[in-house]
Amino acid sequence: TPWFNGWGFNLPRGQSLLDKWNLVPEGIDILMTHGPPLGFRDWVPKELQRVGCVELLNTVQKRVRPKLHAFGGIHEGYGIMTDGYTTFINASTCTVSFQPTNPPIVFDLPNPSSS
Repeated sequence: TPWFNGWGFNLPRGQSLLDKWNLVPEGIDILMTHGPPLGFRDWVPKELQRVGCVELLNTVQKRVRPKLHAFGGIHEGYGIMTDGYTTFINASTCTVSFQPTNPPIVFDLPNPSSS
């Protein structure tokens, strides 16, 4: 996840982070990350900015193309979006004040057709 507010397990944005995202294999149906890609459930009103990762966005939309991308690191962004191919779920249990009151998000993912 990109560096954000001094939390653990972060890398600086740019090549070092892209190197990690490049380890995500192609052909997967579900991708789970801590933080969101840029523009998908990543708005932080207190900071008046989007904090998602552009390298992750490019990885998801241009290379990996999963059916579902789940994350939760930006508590303010709880909810669901789609780009028409991938469904993005910010499933953060906690609110921005770290209260675990967001309800679970339940979804169906169709089974792959048999060959």
